[in-house]
Amino acid sequence: MKRFGLTAAAILLAAATFAQTTTTPVTTTPTPRTPAEKAQMKDLRTDVRAYDKDKAEAKAAVNKGNFAAAKTDIANAQTARADIKTDAATLKSEGVKTPVKTADKQVKVSDEKAVKTTITDIHADKTAEQADVKAGNIKAAQAEQADIKADRKTLKADIKQARRDGIKHPVRKAK
Repeated sequence: MKRFGLTAAAILLAAATFAQTTTTPVTTTPTPRTPAEKAQMKDLRTDVRAYDKDKAEAKAAVNKGNFAAAKTDIANAQTARADIKTDAATLKSEGVKTPVKTADKQVKVSDEKAVKTTITDIHADKTAEQADVKAGNIKAAQAEQADIKADRKTLKADIKQARRDGIKHPVRKAK
C-alpha cells in the first residue's frame, strides 16, 4: 500500500512538471495622456485628497465626541466619493485603466516627495546655520534658525497629510 501511494505521488508530480508551460512576459507601452486626461487626473487627485481629509476629520470628530461635526464630515466625504466615481467613470471611458488606484498612487508619491523636499531643506538650513555661526555672522544664523522653524512646521503639516493619505511612515519612506 505504501509503495502504491508513493508511485501515485511520483506520477502526479511528474505530470505537474510536464504540464508547466513557459510564457514570455507581455510588455505594454503606456499610451500618452492627452491634456484633457491630465486635467481630469488632477481633478481626481484633488477629490481623493478631499475624501481622505474628510474621512480623517470625521474620525477625529467622533473620537472627540463631536457627532454633529462628524456627520457633516461624513456627508462631505460621500460627496467627494461621488465625485471620484464620476471622474473615474469618465477616465475609464477614455481608456485609462484603474484611474482611482493611479490617482491614489500619485497622491502618495507627491506626499513622499513633499516630505523628502522639506527634510532636505531643513538639512540645508542647518548646515548653513552652522557655517554662519563659524563665520561669526549671528544675524544670518538667526535667520537660518527662523527658516528651520518654518520648515519644521511645514514638515509637520506634510507628515500629517501623508499619514492621512495612507502612508504609514512618511519620514522613513523619504530617506
